[in-house]
Amino acid sequence: MKQKLLVIRFSSIGDILLTAPVICELKEAGHHITFLVKSRFKSTALLLHGIDVVLCWEESSKQILHVGSAGFDRIIDLQGTAQSKRFTKKLGIPTDTFKKPYARRALLIATKDQRYALTPVVDRYAEAAGVALKTKEIKFNIKVQTQWMDRIVIVIGGSKSGKRLVNQQWLEIISSLPQGEVVLLGGPDDQKTALEIISTFPECMDATHTSVEEGMAVIKEAKLVISGDTGFMHAAALIGVPLISLWGATHPSLGFGPWPARTNQRCIITQAPSPQSKHGKVPFYAANPMLKLDIKEIQDAIAEILQDRTKL
Repeated sequence: MKQKLLVIRFSSIGDILLTAPVICELKEAGHHITFLVKSRFKSTALLLHGIDVVLCWEESSKQILHVGSAGFDRIIDLQGTAQSKRFTKKLGIPTDTFKKPYARRALLIATKDQRYALTPVVDRYAEAAGVALKTKEIKFNIKVQTQWMDRIVIVIGGSKSGKRLVNQQWLEIISSLPQGEVVLLGGPDDQKTALEIISTFPECMDATHTSVEEGMAVIKEAKLVISGDTGFMHAAALIGVPLISLWGATHPSLGFGPWPARTNQRCIITQAPSPQSKHGKVPFYAANPMLKLDIKEIQDAIAEILQDRTKL
C-alpha cells in the first residue's frame, strides 16, 4: 500500500547520501517521501533522487507535531538518537527506527577484533525501512555541469584529523601522478591545504570552493577518486566511479566502508591499530593513524586502477 512517509536523518553529508539506496526502493514502491534534516544539510538532502519534500528540523518540527497523523502514515527514523526518538514518540505515528549498535561498536573500537565488525549501515537502514535492496545503480539530483572531466579527484578534507592526510603525504602521492589531471576537492576549510599543494605542483586544480552538488558533479565525471573517510568518498562509491579510500582512525568494519562493494575500489588501511573512534577523532594518547598509511601501497593501487580501468 502506498503511504505518506516521513524519513528522518538529521546529518551529516555522508550519512544522508547513504540513505539513497533505501530512498530509491521506497520511491520504487510508490510512496510519497518527506525527508526531515537539519538545515545545514538541506542542500545534501535535495540531491537524493526520489524525495518529494525536504523539511528542515529547525523550521518544521513544530509544524509536523501540529499536523501529526494527518500528515503522515508512517515514520522511518534513520537517525535513531534520543532526540529523534522523543520526537517520533510525541507524534504517535507508526515508526520504524534504525537501531545503533552501541555495545558492539564499543567492543570493536576497544579490541580492534574483526569478529565485532558491523553490518554495512546501508543494509541496516534497509532493515529499519523494511525494504530489500535490489538496485546498485544510485541516481542523484545533480543538475550542474563540471568543467573537470575524466580527472583524478583527490579529496583533501575530512571532518576529523583521523580522517585526513597531512600535506607531505599528499605531495608524495601526487608526485607520481600527472599533475595536470589532478583536481583537489574539499570544502572552504581546505583551501589553505589546496594552495600549499598547488605551490609545489602548480598544475593541480583547486575545487575546494565548490558546493556539495558541484563537488558531486566533479566526482561523477572522475576517472579516479582518492579520499579518506568523507562524504565525497561515499558519493564516489554510490555513483560507481573508481575509488581508493584511505582509512586511519575509522575503519570499514565500523559499517561505513564504500557501498556497494565494487571491483574498481581499493581500501587502503593504516598499519596502526584501527579503528580508534567512530567519527575519526584521534585519542589524546595516540598518534594520528593516518600517518601510518603506506604511501607505496596507495601509489600501487593508483597505478593498477589507472592502468586497468577495472570494469564494473
